[in-house]
Amino acid sequence: MTANKAMTQEKSPENSNNLDLTDPRQAKEYKLQQLLEKGVNPYPPKFDRTHEALAIQTQYDGLADGEETKDVVRVAGRVMANRNNGMFIDLADASGKVQIFCHKDSMDDAQLELLKLYDIGDIIGAEGTMRRTPRGELSVRCTSTVMLTKSLMPLPNKHEGLADIEMRYRQRYLDLVVNEESRETLRARSKIIKFIRDYMDEMGTIEVETPNLQGIMGGASAKPFVTHHNALDSDFYLRVAPELALKRLIVGGLADSVFEIGRCFRNEGLSIKHNPEFTSIEAYHAYADYYDIMDLIEDLVRKTVEHIHGTTKITFDKTEIDFGKPWRRASMCDLIKEITGLDFMAVETGEDAIELAKTKGVHMQEGSNWGQVVAEVFDERCEEKMIQPTHVMDLPLDISPLAKVHRDDPRLVERFETYMNGWEIANAFSELNDPKIQFQRFQEQVKQGEAGDEEAQMLDDDYVTALEVGLPPTGGWGMGIDRLVMLLTNSSNIRDVICFPTLKPKQDTQSNKAPTPQPSSATAPVIAAKDYKSVDESTRRFVVVVNGKEESTARLMNAISHTMAGLAGNVTDDKDLCFVDYKDGSGHTHPSISHYPVIVLKAKNSNKIKDIRNQAIEKGIAFTDFTDTMTIGSTADQLKATEEQSEDELNYLSLCMFGDRDVLSELTGKLSLYK
Repeated sequence: MTANKAMTQEKSPENSNNLDLTDPRQAKEYKLQQLLEKGVNPYPPKFDRTHEALAIQTQYDGLADGEETKDVVRVAGRVMANRNNGMFIDLADASGKVQIFCHKDSMDDAQLELLKLYDIGDIIGAEGTMRRTPRGELSVRCTSTVMLTKSLMPLPNKHEGLADIEMRYRQRYLDLVVNEESRETLRARSKIIKFIRDYMDEMGTIEVETPNLQGIMGGASAKPFVTHHNALDSDFYLRVAPELALKRLIVGGLADSVFEIGRCFRNEGLSIKHNPEFTSIEAYHAYADYYDIMDLIEDLVRKTVEHIHGTTKITFDKTEIDFGKPWRRASMCDLIKEITGLDFMAVETGEDAIELAKTKGVHMQEGSNWGQVVAEVFDERCEEKMIQPTHVMDLPLDISPLAKVHRDDPRLVERFETYMNGWEIANAFSELNDPKIQFQRFQEQVKQGEAGDEEAQMLDDDYVTALEVGLPPTGGWGMGIDRLVMLLTNSSNIRDVICFPTLKPKQDTQSNKAPTPQPSSATAPVIAAKDYKSVDESTRRFVVVVNGKEESTARLMNAISHTMAGLAGNVTDDKDLCFVDYKDGSGHTHPSISHYPVIVLKAKNSNKIKDIRNQAIEKGIAFTDFTDTMTIGSTADQLKATEEQSEDELNYLSLCMFGDRDVLSELTGKLSLYK
């Protein structure tokens, strides 16, 4: 039996007479049945094409209007437009678009009949000669077409695109079909990674691979993912960084310079700049220090920008960033002093640093050391101001367990972080290679871990042993490729530059499990018959922003409840908040339940909440806030404590706003969900 006969005899699970042809999906199912009945295999194994769309456009660019060649071409692609009952079809492949012209002068009746069974979204092949229409459109004059893949899912409207942002990430294949911008962004990502790899190859650095499964978590301060290996009956960590493995290769003399481009995994929050799995490049160069690495990163990024854009200047959002000028180099403490006026080099202890930070509204946990305070003040008050490329140098030793102590100041290390557009892009050290000091640093990290620091590094005895064999003076660095791609493609969300970003799993609606029993109508809540049914609940919402620095869930829940109650209590009309009475199955009334959605978001710190609060004031958004002074004593005590603190000193725990959905999205669109 031939393949086509076999396909003809296959029966659809649904009878065509039972299909609702007004439903786009079922209309496609009907056309699939028609193809099968005509003996057409709608999913053949192969098609030999001679040209891609771009090659067609290039090779025949010189055809004059109305001119036609005798060259026979075979093209294939997805149907993206179908005009005049199939006379003009736009085919799109990975390289571009080409128009095919189907007319009775060049196609027989059977072929013309098949055109009626083609839909937008189908993948077809076409054979014919090249011509340019009198209107100037380069086209393939078809002699025949063939169905290659019958698409059963209707595509989004070409004018509206795929507007649902979550759907764009969850069904990336659909996003790529309809959004040229998404395709260009991800293609640019591939070009950037290739250029970086070629750059490293040309300088003689060899590419290696190190384990993603690690028995000991190390190489960076981060919370890891944990998994279990059944055969070994052992827990492993998904690597947070490949650093320690790469330096072992330098110790062993595999090469004087090694690099790896690969995935790292950190069990942390999601935001527009953070994805739990991300791509980085890490490299280590023997006989180099952190000054050499600054030169290397500056040269690499500048040449990458020029390769992608043809210039060293780019515009991100509305800000021009110049990679061509010499990048600024300044110490972290000098930048803090310049921006905030705080001189941390003038204080010695963690306690004094905490008190100094409080004067600018940066609140630290008791027991924080000097270096942790310095890093936090920079993070809260300075980081976002590093717009032009800047190497932030000489970080505190307290937060840098793998870096060599600074040659001029024992409180600092020879480490820098590279910032642009307010984002950290790279991190680099003069690597610590004294095994005794490294062992002491690991021991300090273990103490911090035992005290509750989930990001503290572990004691890696074998790495210390490697250092005892001998690591030459080495400069090492890591750079986040995802963020670099964001910059170079003008993408404001990291999910736009990752093919398949991490998303919360969607509930399986197609599961074979029996459905969960639902309450009967006798006990299900019902809305009382009131005049609130006319309210459009999608236009406004509550948004609660909480302080991500607050570790006590109880304090945050208290703050949220107070701000919600305070805001609701200040309205003049119940209808403003869409309050609706509910009646349960027993007839009991549950009054004043708002139907507007409540979104709870997490801000990085108190200062971010203050910024949003100020913007809410400017835009006339109703809000209620809650500071930590509101958690002490009586109401009188709370008022007194609040009044005694300046605006900079107040530590905001929560901010609740109510208003127009789009305005609130503008104020809080860069925040992540609080979980």
